[in-house]
Amino acid sequence: MELLLKDNPVLKIEENGTCRILDFTRLPFALRKENVTFIDFIEWASNRTLSIGRSYAKEILNTLRLSQSNRYAVCKACRGVSLEDAYWIRQTGDEKEWREVNLFENPLSLFITEISLSGRNTYYKERTYLNEEIRTPELTTLGAAAKGWIRQGDALYLHKVGKYEVPAATILNAVGIEHIKYRISTEEEISSYLSDERKQWIEGVGETVVNSRIFTSEETALVTFEDFRLFCASYGLNPYDEAVKIDRKAYLKMQIADYLLNNNDRHEQNWGFLMENETGKITGFCPLFDHDHAFSAYPDVVSQTTERVCTLEEAGIEAQKELKMDLSGIDKMETPPFLTRKQWEEVLERKEKLNG
Repeated sequence: MELLLKDNPVLKIEENGTCRILDFTRLPFALRKENVTFIDFIEWASNRTLSIGRSYAKEILNTLRLSQSNRYAVCKACRGVSLEDAYWIRQTGDEKEWREVNLFENPLSLFITEISLSGRNTYYKERTYLNEEIRTPELTTLGAAAKGWIRQGDALYLHKVGKYEVPAATILNAVGIEHIKYRISTEEEISSYLSDERKQWIEGVGETVVNSRIFTSEETALVTFEDFRLFCASYGLNPYDEAVKIDRKAYLKMQIADYLLNNNDRHEQNWGFLMENETGKITGFCPLFDHDHAFSAYPDVVSQTTERVCTLEEAGIEAQKELKMDLSGIDKMETPPFLTRKQWEEVLERKEKLNG
């Protein structure tokens, strides 16, 4: 078995489980260590696949007749191909090349996207897809919300249930913090993959479907902080210190953003860095993404991005003392869509606390 970056083998796994490094500088960050074991490889591969806790994960796995408990088996079944990077697994006897398996260019299995967004496990009489290649990013798209990838024009867009992405993007725009831009999905887009019943349910619980354009490519990959932390642990490095060295300003802006939004979901897979596939080098911080758990009603939310235990407020105020960002753009805004008046007032209060 081989682990490849596009068409370049970077790790060879022998039949006895021995792992032989072929290109250290372009290994996944979590595997960049002097000696890679088979257990290391299994953990890396397993962490690429969807969690059973994701909305409609069971429906996706059941439709494809894949294990609900063995994430490594799921990864092997889909070759571990993802839209976050250009890594994939090729087993002995597999003669496929990157151009044949990559998800950035090849057609996606849209019926799986429909299941991932609606939960509707449709029965297909011919069921020919069970004998076809599994070509979907839904098996390697992380996170808990219902979501699915759709190709629109010349790009891929991630559609997800998460109304708070829209006001979060509006606020981050106003203060000049780099982030992934979201917009409300159109009725035409939604109708292509959601039943009327599902649309009514989403509206009934006060949610909406939004989408964002893909920010990775065949040239640029996402390295999550989780993988970066594992890399640092292999060499006795402090991952937070190393993150600050990459871009101190971007790191501090993240503290300000999360406090403004009162975001309680910036876990280790929800922030990170961009990597150049050609060289395997990190080029900077990834734009901020995934804010569907922002605007929490709870005060004193604990920061998930600082080494010391502190609140979002403490981390944000400390960052603002150094950056002194101009936050006046918020004062010119009306109440953003989907926020209650109370939620908006709380944003304004947090902005005032940042300004001291």
